[in-house]
Amino acid sequence: MKIAAAILTASAVLIMPLSASALESEQAVGYERGIISYEKSVNGIKENESLLSGTIAEYAGTDSSDWLMIGVIRCGLETDTAEYYQHWKNYIDDNYPKEKSISHMKATEWHRAVLTGICLGADPTSVSGIDLLAGGTYGRGQNDPIGEQGLNGWIWALIALDSCDWKIPDGADISRLEIINEIISMQNFDGGFAVVQTDGVSDPDMTAMTLQALSPYRECKETHRVIQNSLSYLVKKQESFDTCETVAQTICALCCLGIDPDEDPRFSELTDELISYSNSDGGFAHTKGGESNEMASSQALIALCSLNRLRSGERSVYDLNAGMPEEVKETSLLNAAAEKNKNTAPPHIVQPADEMGRSGYKLLTGITLAISVAAITLSLVLRRRKDKSK
Repeated sequence: MKIAAAILTASAVLIMPLSASALESEQAVGYERGIISYEKSVNGIKENESLLSGTIAEYAGTDSSDWLMIGVIRCGLETDTAEYYQHWKNYIDDNYPKEKSISHMKATEWHRAVLTGICLGADPTSVSGIDLLAGGTYGRGQNDPIGEQGLNGWIWALIALDSCDWKIPDGADISRLEIINEIISMQNFDGGFAVVQTDGVSDPDMTAMTLQALSPYRECKETHRVIQNSLSYLVKKQESFDTCETVAQTICALCCLGIDPDEDPRFSELTDELISYSNSDGGFAHTKGGESNEMASSQALIALCSLNRLRSGERSVYDLNAGMPEEVKETSLLNAAAEKNKNTAPPHIVQPADEMGRSGYKLLTGITLAISVAAITLSLVLRRRKDKSK
């Protein structure tokens, strides 16, 4: 088993981009698989087991596991969620209040829970009687406002609401349009955004996350200049990016906006920069040359996923609506916000797989991984032979 894992990781890492500044989709998938192999290795999960099991599942509901789960599901590389779902539901039952009080939990905890629930096939508006969507957005009230965490709370409230174009009930304390306008109002003079606007010092990570939230409204008259100024800020700051997470967030933002960084001369070296944080164990490090860690690896996975979803013509990573994406048309912010205010249920609710389903998945996964490793190994052998013949 260890030999198979080592082969898979080595294969994923070896298929590095051949061109100077472009990451092909197949290569991106190789790095995605490398991250999965790394996570299985450090968490003691066998290669033929779902990544969303064991230690990863035991920490379901926390940021370390949930972001990894979201990335894996959106990549389409894991589908066995039964064990993870059960641990996640138990975590919600134990930590999220059913009464009207929102408790001490940060708004962003509720926002992540909404995305997690949808990815697991659950309805986040009704998990053991708990409405995770309302608790993180329009139902927080005056005692636990969305903006208590600064810009972070507003960003992820909008992403959670737009994840399935959720309808905000009539008479709610806040509207989607008010959330968007609150975000826009926090832009600094340099075009960037910060957790708190009053300090005037913009942050690339916060700016990239803001762009992710505003991306569905990119063709609105009121947001067009805001977005362009933020992109200009990121272009200027690019040379100072010094963490994997900053690069990953920027790639994700560009993809949400429909921009392939490898096809935009302003960001053409960004994917190479992301890969420079990868290690031989398949994981990604926070800083170059450092040890692989879960947060950097999770965010790199989401960035790679975002890139491939854009190139495949699929919905962006946090757009969890069903079907292919609609064309983003020029309109007013008022109309765009109204059009997104429509759904009272997620697009698809599924029951966790039973034991037979999990066994079948494990077998299929094992076969798929074996074929992938064989194909990659053969490709490398043929490439080396071709190089020797030159």
